[in-house]
Amino acid sequence: MRSLLITLLCASLGACALQPISEGDKRFASHDEKIASDTTNQLARLYPPAKTQFNLVFSAPTSFGTLLADKLRAKGYALSESRVVEKSGLAMILQQDTFGASFSPKPATDDKTPVQSQADKTGIELPYAIDHSPAAGFSRITVKIEHAMLARAYVGG
Repeated sequence: MRSLLITLLCASLGACALQPISEGDKRFASHDEKIASDTTNQLARLYPPAKTQFNLVFSAPTSFGTLLADKLRAKGYALSESRVVEKSGLAMILQQDTFGASFSPKPATDDKTPVQSQADKTGIELPYAIDHSPAAGFSRITVKIEHAMLARAYVGG
């Protein structure tokens, strides 16, 4: 009984440590502006505006995602948006499907109709992660585009 109580206590402390810190979005507003501009300019070098559609996958903080979406649209990108459904606590640790397998029947296609992949319909997925570390005095952005990762650190305050 005692070991069960200690195990549950440790698990609950671990769940508290996994909770994201949501305070302080406004403290980094000037950093976010610069980071969003730099990210948009780097994407413009790699993918031509007006010919590329991105599917921006929002994560915390969403205020940065909104700013990045505005910058991408102003640059001329077609943009669709989706939100990440975050799991917390035990749902994050104990995933429902351990192997990640999903099976679906192959759709019937005619020889006359061209097959269009899911990526062609929705655009290039663009998830991001932004981290601000006030103690260390830096911010970091990581953007995943197809199979590549773009990352950059910003020092200063």
